[in-house]
Amino acid sequence: MLPFDKVTAFSYPTSRSDFFLLTKRRPYVFAGGLIAFLLIFFRLISSATKDSPDFYTSKPPSSFATAWEYPRDAKKLTLSRHECDAAFPRLSTEVRRAIRDRNGNKITLEELESIPKRNGLFVPPPLTLAQLYVLDTQGQIYSRGIATLLDLHRAIITAPEPLPNIEFTFSTDDWLPPAAQWAYARKADDRQTWLMPDFGFYSWPETKVGSYGEVQEKAIAMEDTALNPSGQAWSWDVKYPKLVWRGATMGLPLRDAFVELTHNKTWADVTALDWHNKNSTDSDLKSMDEHCQYKFVAHTEGNSYSGRLKYLQNCRSVVVAHELDWIQHFSPLMSSSGPTQNFLQIKRDFSDMDEAMEKQLQDDDRAKQIADNSVKTFRERYTTPSAEACYWRDLIRGWSEVSFKPNAWEKDLETGLMKRRGIPVESYVLERRLRWDPY
Repeated sequence: MLPFDKVTAFSYPTSRSDFFLLTKRRPYVFAGGLIAFLLIFFRLISSATKDSPDFYTSKPPSSFATAWEYPRDAKKLTLSRHECDAAFPRLSTEVRRAIRDRNGNKITLEELESIPKRNGLFVPPPLTLAQLYVLDTQGQIYSRGIATLLDLHRAIITAPEPLPNIEFTFSTDDWLPPAAQWAYARKADDRQTWLMPDFGFYSWPETKVGSYGEVQEKAIAMEDTALNPSGQAWSWDVKYPKLVWRGATMGLPLRDAFVELTHNKTWADVTALDWHNKNSTDSDLKSMDEHCQYKFVAHTEGNSYSGRLKYLQNCRSVVVAHELDWIQHFSPLMSSSGPTQNFLQIKRDFSDMDEAMEKQLQDDDRAKQIADNSVKTFRERYTTPSAEACYWRDLIRGWSEVSFKPNAWEKDLETGLMKRRGIPVESYVLERRLRWDPY
């Protein structure tokens, strides 16, 4: 358990049974609190920002070749806003949606303060000397909050341009009530929440998935003989012509139905895992890159959105997903039909899954095209480190368009002197607390 200044438990599920489902897989994670909220504040202390410059005036691209090229550009974290727009024209659909849904209504400090029990940070970034500060924290879910902090910090300190001053909250919980806050996912009827990249885009160490960059590298190596140490790779022609899925059902009706309907199907390699049973994890668990040995990889939602989708999209395989209730920041890039189709969508009750799978198995060329489209859209473009940094910075800019101007300073009640709010993120990550005496 990491030390926090305050620990408060929140329960957004509406019933005791909902709470049981939410905590069944790893119940001890909720001992210290169900949610981790973070209040972010940005302040620019560069002289370039003193006169409130226009951060949104269009300027011509500088040195970036307007034609995106992979892998050359995949890890360029220092793209300007205009270079980002040229490289990723469809990246920030969710940011633009959130701005439109404000309908001209400015976000106020009072609105942020009305969000229950938030935690937070704030940042003063002058050009390349960005600094992230933690204001408060409330509970934790494993390393999610730290991963998101470091991911955001990386995007800020690599920004080649000034970023606007903003103050906001973000939560690492799966379930959240609609509010003016940043989260990993939202439902379609939630028009208030702003979407940020999932914590796994930085790293998910508890499950040994590793960093997102590591996942991408392993997926590529699994499929490319030249990069595979064994000299053998799983190109499309040698992949298993089956649908693979590994996961805990957690008593969720959706997952239980999926496991039952795929039982004994010749085209399915589906096994439910028991994370508390070593025999189950030793014999049935597959690494993310091992999923790439199959032509079809299944995605099912869990307590909410489920973090597996972004990993599956790194395989040159057909992602098979039921109709999704949850939207993530990259969801607008998913295409279920036409020449740009990059995943196979089936009904939420799986009633058409047999027919859909048989059709795919009979048209191998079409299946490969869908898999190729997925790699081209996600692994080789919109989920690269470069794209993620661009999204974070556009999220900051978009929020600033509809939000109040924050203050980085406050009066010390003991001394009466002005002091900067919060703790630098570097110190917070090392100490995991907001207050301590020198030692």
